[in-house]
Amino acid sequence: MTARTSRWLPLALLLIPACAALAAEPSAAPVPLEVVLTPKPDADRIGALQVHLHLPAPKVGAGAALLRMPVELVSTPTAAYSAEQIQVRDARGALPLRAVDEAPDPSGKYRNYLATRASVGDVEVDYATPPRKVDADTRNGPLFDLRAQDGGLMGAGVYFMALPPGEAPRQIHLRWDLGALPAGARGVWSVGEGEQRTTAPSDLLRFSYYAVGKMQRVPENDDDVFHFYWMDAPPFDAQLLAQQTGQLYRYMARFFGDDGSAYRAFARRNPYPAGGGTGLGHSFMFGYGPQGQTIAEGPQELLAHEMAHTWPKLDGEEHALTAWYTEGTAEYYSLLLSLRAGVYAKDAFLQAINYRADGYYDNPFRALDNTAAGERFWKDARAQRVPYGRGFMYLVSVDAQLRQHGRQAHSVDDLVLEVLKRQRAGETIGVPEWRAMVVRELGAGAGSDFDAMVAGKLIVPPAPAFGCYRVVPAPHQPFELGFDRMRMGVVRNLLPDSAAARAGVQENDRIVAYTPLEQAMADEHTRMQLTLERDGKPLQVDYLPRSARVDAWRFAADPALAARCSP
Repeated sequence: MTARTSRWLPLALLLIPACAALAAEPSAAPVPLEVVLTPKPDADRIGALQVHLHLPAPKVGAGAALLRMPVELVSTPTAAYSAEQIQVRDARGALPLRAVDEAPDPSGKYRNYLATRASVGDVEVDYATPPRKVDADTRNGPLFDLRAQDGGLMGAGVYFMALPPGEAPRQIHLRWDLGALPAGARGVWSVGEGEQRTTAPSDLLRFSYYAVGKMQRVPENDDDVFHFYWMDAPPFDAQLLAQQTGQLYRYMARFFGDDGSAYRAFARRNPYPAGGGTGLGHSFMFGYGPQGQTIAEGPQELLAHEMAHTWPKLDGEEHALTAWYTEGTAEYYSLLLSLRAGVYAKDAFLQAINYRADGYYDNPFRALDNTAAGERFWKDARAQRVPYGRGFMYLVSVDAQLRQHGRQAHSVDDLVLEVLKRQRAGETIGVPEWRAMVVRELGAGAGSDFDAMVAGKLIVPPAPAFGCYRVVPAPHQPFELGFDRMRMGVVRNLLPDSAAARAGVQENDRIVAYTPLEQAMADEHTRMQLTLERDGKPLQVDYLPRSARVDAWRFAADPALAARCSP
């Protein structure tokens, strides 16, 4: 069996202030924050991860927040400690806390831990959590939870870290106490292995990845800018994937003018037949199913997309208004730079860009404007995909126009690199500045085209796309499974007007077996054959997992341009 998998909107976007602070010159000396992470063995596994914080004289008043953490973030639960699960001591002894939850917002809910009296002197904090219990019925989602793997734990700080609130930079000193683990165990943070020091807001600790225990690493050279980690033996060639991904990362870093920044990728096993990945600051974690399932395009494209998130972004506006750029550039450059770096052959590149085109035209929320799509991001995975396809097709369109009519820029590369250059020089470059740039290069019509993209109008790129390809009509029936593809152990969120419902599938049916989704998605004529269990009895359901025909366009090789085709 295999399941559809997902890329998740990068929570590194929430880290933009923290990442910026890494390089910023603070106006006042940052307050120290010492962190010690201690894995607690339980027989032949790690049963819990303990966190110790040392806060030098925080001077927290009675009723003020000493710590803060999410209770749930983008539909993913956290350890969500009670106040009693956190032990706090200061110069006067025990300092009890009181937990108060904030009002939820579309991305989740946070909890504040309030001091019941004013703190005196330095404060010591201790708490611990076991890894989250997951099984074949767990819904796939962002890779934030702390999970057990063979030989250790992997997860994000989002799940297990209650930290001092505020955006002010701190002198973070993180150490691992691995004394209770077998020889050869490692402790890895997105920032580096072992003991690390950096200056950043405490949110950097939260929006980072952690791995502890016995693990594999490629390459073994400590000084390399790219490292890939895994614990369980995956059902794919992890060594080859690590080598190819490292090659691509180095190429990407040079392209974006960032040769020295380190990047870490982590792979972990899921107990359910689905995968996906989430990028955080200069790091990425992806999950794979028992048969190696990641995303339909495979782990290489998943990693390429998330690595591309490291650089392009727009400043200012709320996420829904800039996601077209963040996701669009990640889609665009994950493919284009894979081709230029030699990771992709041209036929694979053409197949990949057509997969993106289909994803854009097939999306039932394609016509929503950016704000309306953003309101649905965390409610419907299809809405979350809108900025991926929209941004990609818009950039393809702008690139084609620049190649023929740009006044100074000769491809979209020039504009994306200009954005980075100006941001590095201290400018704020957001949506208005981007719009002004395309108008400068292509005239007033480019401004109207941008406004139409924001409003959700249909995009059909002009030819030749990428300097090579024709753009041809390709109407077809989009794939529609008919229920939640993120949980392939049981039917959830059945669409009442879908072919699945008409064929007899019911909400809460247990899924025993099914046609591989990649196979069904690749061929319009492949039928979905489900083996279900309802009320303890097996049943078979067969249907064509497609929705109504849509107008669409795809890219095709142009023989007249083949000799000089160089995207």
